[in-house]
Amino acid sequence: ICRDLKEAVEAVDIVVEAVTEKLGIKKTLFGELDKYCRPDTVFASNTSSLKLSEMIEDLPEERKKYCMVTHWYNPAYLIPVVELSKFGNMDEEVFSEVYDFHVKSGKKPVKILKDVTGMIANRLLHALAREAFRLVEEGVGDPEDVDDALKFGPCFRGATTGMMEVADLGGLDVWVMAEDNIFPALDCSDKACDMMREKVSCGDFGVKTGRGFYDYSDGKGETVKKEFYKRLITQLKASENY
Repeated sequence: ICRDLKEAVEAVDIVVEAVTEKLGIKKTLFGELDKYCRPDTVFASNTSSLKLSEMIEDLPEERKKYCMVTHWYNPAYLIPVVELSKFGNMDEEVFSEVYDFHVKSGKKPVKILKDVTGMIANRLLHALAREAFRLVEEGVGDPEDVDDALKFGPCFRGATTGMMEVADLGGLDVWVMAEDNIFPALDCSDKACDMMREKVSCGDFGVKTGRGFYDYSDGKGETVKKEFYKRLITQLKASENY
């Protein structure tokens, strides 16, 4: 552990920041790094919600050519995907070196071609989450049944097959008809659902407070987390063939 920022970064090839998701804090950190790092050190942000252009707007133009997003999905040591920004500010050679570094580290990098909020993985996640929460809120299914429908349905298939491939396998003509029928009924809220907001207002944040959609009292939360990690490890091992 190095407690001095200058000492920690002055000789490195890449710096990945993972400080809190506040624009001002990240901009300040990048400014400090610019003073301490080599001109060719890559500055990477683990942000999942902030725009790269805003985080690096105060940096010199030459430094901006070495800045990018490298978003590791949580828990980062078990989930393979890493989202790498490819927004045109960085030379192809530099990007390729960072890409290859992640591949050699056992990760599955994906290229994000536009600087959009949430990039790809979180946008897909929260689009799915919005509908799942609304189904529970409207009483269409209990939390357990909605979760089981996901785990043993779309998510079960999605562990090995992406959305575009699934559509091709099922037939795009079939998908067009299905989406024309289903899309008008889907939730299109532009904020978190009231049911979850009410839970938060009552202090029910999930595992860390002992109650959320489920009851985690009497130490059940730790057991749930351990079982979750075990399942991810099993899935990670199985995915090595893909």
